[in-house]
Amino acid sequence: MEEIIKQAKSGNQAAIEQLVTRYKGLIRSYANKFYLVGGDKDDLLQEGMLGLFYAITYYDEDKGAFPSFVELCVLRQVLDAVKRDNGAKQKPLKNYVELDVAANLSDGTNSPLEYFLRKEYAEKVTRLIKEKLTPYERKVLTLFADGYSYDDIAVKTNKSYKAVDGALQRARRKLLEYKE
Repeated sequence: MEEIIKQAKSGNQAAIEQLVTRYKGLIRSYANKFYLVGGDKDDLLQEGMLGLFYAITYYDEDKGAFPSFVELCVLRQVLDAVKRDNGAKQKPLKNYVELDVAANLSDGTNSPLEYFLRKEYAEKVTRLIKEKLTPYERKVLTLFADGYSYDDIAVKTNKSYKAVDGALQRARRKLLEYKE
């Protein structure tokens, strides 16, 4: 085992593949214990693999057993990914809402389940728009989703540019409160 580790550390691809094969189950078990919002298990598997490569690179046989070091590196890398995902830097991306989500639905989806999930989401967004937005905010949002500029919306609604901007900001804020 020590020889394989030394070869992998020196860049031997066959040795690295051998270690990946050996520790793939461990990496998968750690990846399955956690969840990334907006991500999938493959993202955590990639992080776990990165942890394995760190273990290969930084392993010092004088300081302990390789399997324990791999376990520690993989766990830390997966936990770091989860922490980064929950961190404050990612908050703006998590709150992003596509205004034209209902318009992008098509019957050419990959599966009936995906079609119904998208349809259900579109119905929820439509219901939220009807229930939570004022008539003016709905109108401005609809015109904006149809591709009109702020200036065009201001002319169509007989309001100022600033009023249009305020209505869109309020609509966005209200919809973000109910985003899952």
